[in-house]
This record gives sequence, structure tokens and C-alpha cells, in this order.
Amino acid sequence: MRILQVNHQFPPFSSQGSEVYCHALAQRLRKTDDVRVFHISNTPRRRPRRLDRESSEGLPIYHCVDDREYSRLAEWPNRFLRAQFQAVLDEHRPQIVHFHNFLSLGDDLVSLARRSGAAVVYTLHDFGLICPNTLLLRTDGRLCGKADPDFFQDCCPTLIRTLRGRTSAVTARLPALPRWRLYASQHPRAAFRFALSAAVRAAEWWWGAPARTDIDRKRAFFFEHTRRIVRDVNLFLAPSEFLRQRFLACGVPPEKIAYARYGIRKFVRRTGQRSDGPIAFGYIGALHAHKGVELLVEAFQGLSDRASLHIYGSTFGSPVSESHWRRIYGAYGRDVVFHGPYDNRQIGAILGSLDAVVVPSLWYENSPLTIQEAFVAGVPVVTADHGGMAELVRDGIDGLYFRLGDVVHLHQTLRRLIDEPELLEKLRRHIPAVPDIDEQAAGVRARYAALLS
Repeated sequence: MRILQVNHQFPPFSSQGSEVYCHALAQRLRKTDDVRVFHISNTPRRRPRRLDRESSEGLPIYHCVDDREYSRLAEWPNRFLRAQFQAVLDEHRPQIVHFHNFLSLGDDLVSLARRSGAAVVYTLHDFGLICPNTLLLRTDGRLCGKADPDFFQDCCPTLIRTLRGRTSAVTARLPALPRWRLYASQHPRAAFRFALSAAVRAAEWWWGAPARTDIDRKRAFFFEHTRRIVRDVNLFLAPSEFLRQRFLACGVPPEKIAYARYGIRKFVRRTGQRSDGPIAFGYIGALHAHKGVELLVEAFQGLSDRASLHIYGSTFGSPVSESHWRRIYGAYGRDVVFHGPYDNRQIGAILGSLDAVVVPSLWYENSPLTIQEAFVAGVPVVTADHGGMAELVRDGIDGLYFRLGDVVHLHQTLRRLIDEPELLEKLRRHIPAVPDIDEQAAGVRARYAALLS
């Protein structure tokens, strides 16, 4: 079977969970099939624009190096990217094209794949098709249910740009005004916050406030491309039932979307207690605002004399996240141990040093690989009580819930584990088995075969 896997970024051992999963899935499928990967990523040298042919552990990779960003910008044709992708389709002639995390590649690639004659599979790692910021998290910080086929709501006009009027193809390549505003609001230096916020207000006066500009054209763009992608995909795979239900509510036909939980690369599972010392809590993942790291370090205040909090991760080159993290670390850094970026091949050792993993995300999440990796290592999880997070953890059995976004309740939950050491051991004993990546790859391949037949 000839398979082309399409990703936004594809570093083989990034700490980003979905990228690690995609690499592992492609490697497992390569044992039986002709698998290649097409991806685009930011590189230090983005000129000249080109298509590099690379490999990772024997896996052939087409690396499209481009100097543009393709986050759902209406009427901005990505001709170079489309030409490179079409060249790959012509060369490899895949029978299956499987998309992962591709929306920043533009809205055209699914239809190109379908027109090539391939069957198209699309794993929904987030809510990007029905939410421009992929998170179902409104610009005012509230969660969005997206329970209606008319899902162009609230923050959508803010997060989609058009090329009409004063916006040129040059300015369109810059971050959108809402990102500038977020960057300014989170910057640790007050003078910089004031100056940049004033500049953003001036830009909104000149170009028009995103929430009130070109609404009808943004709506038409969003629905046209989203519905075309839904039409041209043969099968969507949803790693959580929660995510599947959101897409069903937004109009995806039930026969087109199936639940398929992630599989995990196995590593040695530890047994027994880590040590007799203070309990070690850990956060593992990206240091983005929606991940709730600030909520966690604030909730940890007053507990550092009886426990430790270890932060593993990075901002992954995001200026907005970098300013956000610098502000948090400046305020709370004395109470946390910051380990910085990590290689996912170290995950077993990292988890072996922790007593509990905390997943404090402010959005619903889909199916966090951090939770499943913690379970493989025999480590209980403290998580918010919503979305794909709550779907993986059983409260009081293999982990504990806290109310999403509630810093006081999270503090109380962490303190409970400190005060009740026997509870931690009880949670460890009931951690469930986690699907293996080989098992999941076999299931994905069976779905490929069914589509081709």
C-alpha cells in the first residue's frame, strides 16, 4: 500500500505529543507499506523556497521549506505549496493520503489529494476545522461548546483575516492583530506593553477591528473551505469521544468519523514509590497560555515546603508564549524547578522522577498523550474535569479531577495528595493498560484497506 502522511512539522523526537505520535505511526506502517511523509516547518534558512528530500530512521520525507505562514487567511493562494504537494502526489502516487495537524499548510491540500484518486484520511488532533484558534476557547477566555452546524461564532471573525482593502500580501504574512494584542498584554515589561498596545490600537483604527471587519466574507470563506474539506475527506479519525461528538454536532456525517484512540510507544513501566522524600509533581508539555501552566504554578503556592513542582517543556519558538512564560517565571520561578526543553526519548526517565503528573489545560484538550505516557510509566494524573482529559482519567481511581480553571480547587487537590500519601499508592495500583502504537497502527491500516476495497 502506498501511503503519504501529511504533517505541519515532523521532527522525529520533538517533545510535542502529536508529532511524536505521527512519527511513531509512520514508522510502524513502514514495516509493511511504502510510507512517505510530506511536511512543512520553520527552519533557520527559509530561502530559497524549496522541496528537500530527507529521511528519518529510514523513513522518506518530503520537507517543503517555505517562508510563508498559511493560517486560514481568506483569498491568499499558496501556489508554491500547492505546486510542491502536487509534485509529491505525482511522484509517489499514494493510494492513501493521511493528514495530521495540517491547517497551517492551507486549505487546499485535501482537495488536491482527493483529485489525485487517493482515499483521504484525516486525524483530528484538535478542533481546527470548526474553530480558527483550534481550541474552542473564546477570546474572552470562556469555553465554546460548538454544538451547532452554524459554528461561525464569537471569536471566529477575530481570528480569520482577509486581503480586502488596506491589507496587502506583505502585511498578511505578519502575525494577526489579535496575536500582537496578546503578545503585548503578556509582555513582562510594562513600558513595552503600553507602547505595543497603543500601536495595536492604531493598526485596528487603520485596518479595521478584526471582530467587526469583513464578517460576511470571513463567514463565507470559513464555511466554504471547511465544508469542502469535510466533503473531500473519506474518513475522519477522532482520538477522543468528546472531540467526535463536537464534530458531529457541527455537521460531520456520523459515517465519516470514527473513534480511534492514540497508541503509545512503550517504555519501561516503573513500580513502587519513587522515594520517601517530598512528593514530586510534574508538568510536561508546551508552555503556551492555554495549557494552564500559570494556573498550576499559582496553585502550587504555599506547597513548596512539602513538595516540588518540575516543569518540562518550552515555548517552541512562539514569541507570544515566550513573553507569557517569562512573566510567569519572573513571578513564580523561585517555587518551581524549570528543566527546559526535553527530548521525548527521555520521557521514561522524566516520568520515573515524578510522583504525579498535572494536566492543568484551560481548554478541553483532545486526548493528551502526556496522560497516556504517564500511565505507561505508572504515574497517576491530576487533570481538569472536562473534555478529552477527563475521558482518559478516572477520578479517585487512577487520578484526580479538579474543576477546570479553578486555582483554589487545584491547590486543594495537590494538597490532598501531599496529606494522603496512601492515596497516591492506591491510584498507582489502578492505572489501566494503554494501547500500544503497533496495535493502533494495525487498526489504522485496516481502515485504509476498507477504504480501498
